[in-house]
Amino acid sequence: MKTGKFLPGFFFLLKEFTVRFYKLLLILWCPSYFFISFFLIFNPALANKAPSSTSVFDWTVAEALLALDPGPVLMGNVSGFHTWTGNSYTDADITSVGSQIFPNMELLSSIGSHRILLAPRQTRMGVMLADIAPFSIIHNFPFANDIDDDLWARFDSFVLEVGALAGRRHKAEKLVANTQVHLRSLQSALEPQPPLLIIQLMNEQYMRVYGENSLFQGVLKRLGLSNAWKQQTNQWGYSLISIRELFNVEDARLVIIESGNPTGIEHNIENSGMWRYLPSVQRGDFVVLPSSFWIGGVHPSARRFADALVEALEEPTTP
Repeated sequence: MKTGKFLPGFFFLLKEFTVRFYKLLLILWCPSYFFISFFLIFNPALANKAPSSTSVFDWTVAEALLALDPGPVLMGNVSGFHTWTGNSYTDADITSVGSQIFPNMELLSSIGSHRILLAPRQTRMGVMLADIAPFSIIHNFPFANDIDDDLWARFDSFVLEVGALAGRRHKAEKLVANTQVHLRSLQSALEPQPPLLIIQLMNEQYMRVYGENSLFQGVLKRLGLSNAWKQQTNQWGYSLISIRELFNVEDARLVIIESGNPTGIEHNIENSGMWRYLPSVQRGDFVVLPSSFWIGGVHPSARRFADALVEALEEPTTP
């Protein structure tokens, strides 16, 4: 009974203590908060130390951006990107944010992207993402139908635009210049070659053959090499053909690029079906290159392709 008499007083004291405690906490916290805010406002260098992230949902844009040391990159379908670039970017600061078409909006919002770079075909996506971060459309996208100007000039313009939008214009200019110097050095050391036929197997019977408007054609021109495939190609620079059509190109040296999902016959082609009867296979001068370059890539993929091609062409043939 005596204990019960003191319970109301106890709760009253507890309430008073709690109120006073929070008042004291507020008094101490507010000046600290305003001091920190004031300090950051008048010290922008410190406030800007937090890395700014860039969101991309097109692999051509992604590769150009990653070559410019952009800081954290948020990307759609990262696993597919690594597969088709031969894991060339596994050490980069990349975070997966869903697919290229349907990004994870909640994850994007929680991470807090600072800018979004999109290909021209992704304009509608920009409207959907506008509440998350400002978006920009890359107008100098290099792979498009019905464009007559030089492919490599489009590569340069594209990379410079990506660099400007990402605040990395100087690095973009350096990438363009260094790639040009590197390809010239490879060309000067390369022995004369017959026309090359560049293919990528889809299965044992059908393949992509690369010609005009392709990344590989752009590299061949800068290495002083000729492409044996003269037929019409799509916006990515390839035609889809059957193996039978390859027999119409007799004097070409076959260059086989592994697919991101290899068919299994690339390294046993001299023993595979009709492939063993192709002139280049019978001569033993065909070469197989690893899939370390994105077919829709620009300078970084072009340089990796050039290095792999020149190395393979310089190896002795085995008839």
